[in-house]
Amino acid sequence: MARYPAQGWPRRLLTAALLCLALPAPAVESPLPVLQVALGENKPPYVIADEARGIEYELVSSVLRAAGYQPKILLLPNQRAQLALADGRIDAAISNNGPFVSEPYIAYRNMAITLCHRHLQPKHIAELGQYRVAAFHNAQRFLGAEFAAMAKANVDYVESSPQPILNNLLFTGRTDVVISDLFIFLHFAQQPDVPLNNRQALCTHALFPPTQYALSFRDPRVRDRFNKALQQQAQAGLYQTLAQRYRLPGQSQPLFRPQPPGSGALRPTLAAG
Repeated sequence: MARYPAQGWPRRLLTAALLCLALPAPAVESPLPVLQVALGENKPPYVIADEARGIEYELVSSVLRAAGYQPKILLLPNQRAQLALADGRIDAAISNNGPFVSEPYIAYRNMAITLCHRHLQPKHIAELGQYRVAAFHNAQRFLGAEFAAMAKANVDYVESSPQPILNNLLFTGRTDVVISDLFIFLHFAQQPDVPLNNRQALCTHALFPPTQYALSFRDPRVRDRFNKALQQQAQAGLYQTLAQRYRLPGQSQPLFRPQPPGSGALRPTLAAG
């Protein structure tokens, strides 16, 4: 049986208690400030709404965390997002206009897409007028005056949504050329439940400059921290990591990384929707 000295034990307890009082309390990490950011609606693989992920979703989230914020991503139609930003209900929204706009953080790559076995070789936008062309909704408003003129004059020009309709029009031979963001087209073409004829080889024709997007912030200090973190994360390989994660072509030089100033990239005004 263990025996303890009758007089020494209370002294030991007192010493231990004094030592505990002398030790510093463990540091409690303060939570990061929450930043509410609207990125638009579901557009895989950029934003995959039902899985809370995507190239753009994860890119913005990573940069905001690196900037010292806890991101809360909201998926809103553009008009609602801009109203919420103006009313102060959110902190930032995808936009290329506003008093405190960030550096571009992502580039969409709209391309003319054809089936390789057709051997079509459009070199200029005007040449699309000789083909049956199917484009995404409101393409005439986004792709410039030359494209709008071609679309107006081409009796075989149509605009369709959602995206799987465009894919099926091309793969079933009901159109010659599809105008679409490359990665959105590939995302739907590679789904496991698509018809077998949707596995045909694709050729892309870069007739349009990249369309770059930025974030509009309420607070210029937050904008500046975002810009700094964006540059740091880009240098650390964030774009390459996302390209590998989503198995995109051009992983060493991701096509969705914005081009430097003066490269001819488009920074459009987003239409309400």
